[in-house]
Amino acid sequence: MHGREADLVIHGARLLTLAPVGEERPRVGHAAADVGAVPGGWVAALKGRIVETGSGTAWERLDLVKGAVVEDAGGRVVMPGFVDPHTHLCYAGERWDEFAARRSGSDYLATLGRGGGIHATVRSTKAASDDELLGLMRSRLDRAIASGTTTIEIKSGYGLEPEEELRHLRLIARLRAEALVDVSATFLAAHALPLRASADRAGFLRSARAILATVAREHLAESVDAFVEKGVFEADEVEPLMREAAALGLAVTIHADQMNDVGGAALAARLDARSADHVSRISADGLHALERTRTVAVLLPGSPLFVGYEPADGRRFVANRVPVAIGTDHNPGTSPLEGMPVAVALAVSLCGLTPHEAIVAATANAAHALRRGKRTGALVEGRRADIAVLDTDDERELAYRLGARLVREVYASGARVAQTEFIR
Repeated sequence: MHGREADLVIHGARLLTLAPVGEERPRVGHAAADVGAVPGGWVAALKGRIVETGSGTAWERLDLVKGAVVEDAGGRVVMPGFVDPHTHLCYAGERWDEFAARRSGSDYLATLGRGGGIHATVRSTKAASDDELLGLMRSRLDRAIASGTTTIEIKSGYGLEPEEELRHLRLIARLRAEALVDVSATFLAAHALPLRASADRAGFLRSARAILATVAREHLAESVDAFVEKGVFEADEVEPLMREAAALGLAVTIHADQMNDVGGAALAARLDARSADHVSRISADGLHALERTRTVAVLLPGSPLFVGYEPADGRRFVANRVPVAIGTDHNPGTSPLEGMPVAVALAVSLCGLTPHEAIVAATANAAHALRRGKRTGALVEGRRADIAVLDTDDERELAYRLGARLVREVYASGARVAQTEFIR
């Protein structure tokens, strides 16, 4: 033996390692834009884990096991697979009528109050069989993978009733067990009040708390989420639910200050939440509260684009050294984005991140938003070999060419899970 063993080598790349400098933690300051570029770089993996990276021809000293895959990237960008920390893939039905109505001036929260919005999706999802719902999720996941996603969070939340929420979480668990990529499940315990419970908010929250133990015991979710928003749920209403979830060993995340400043980010900070998501209307106090924690601010630019409100100002978070991640927020009503490259481009064009900040936000920091900062999101020894090969030699093209098909190959745990043929 004259070197480490490897069963996968990709060489001749513009390699983006996203390697941390010092302790692995959410990236802020200069680190928030450091993609760890290595010209002429290579990455090697064995049994799904990265064993080494380097530059030039040093990879040739590796001991390639029988059947090893060796690929010349031809100068293309090779980077960590995307981590999507916020999606709602578990649903049936579309909301084209609502989308068209909003373009004519209809208000999102008013639509929700009239029994539309989330409630329309709840009705369609409840009517779908297990096989139908699982099939829809599989298709959506396949499209996400083809766009470079190798780790993805999927929420429940379109059940509202306890047994329906448990049905959805068990279907997400089935998907997670068969998926080629890493799936993180979230119990969105307080998404909206069921229409029948409009006069009994406390009763609804008690019913959500009642199934927390089942969620934890059956390992149906890693985290619990709530939609803290004007006219939906208030911070002090959901705080007991979240504290009980934390006591059961579940992580906490918050849909925070999306369209109104209602103290959602401050709640996330008090709870040591893994993330505060949306945060378009975060107050100065909320921002400073996050600044004192490791809670990641997850920007979701697809929603303001489709709903029509002012997006989060990414520069505020960067200036205050609050770690920033981005996600698609894929859902049928407010953000039907299907791939992280579009989220990257929108985070630059709408939220003011630089292209490199957006790449860090879509990989390393997004991994931290899912408490996977030492598992994925960077191409360093010991991490999962989650890799995206782009059909470009400049990673900034992800932000520059909005909607372009740039993902050429995707590897999850060292196995090729997607490949796109490009016509030249």
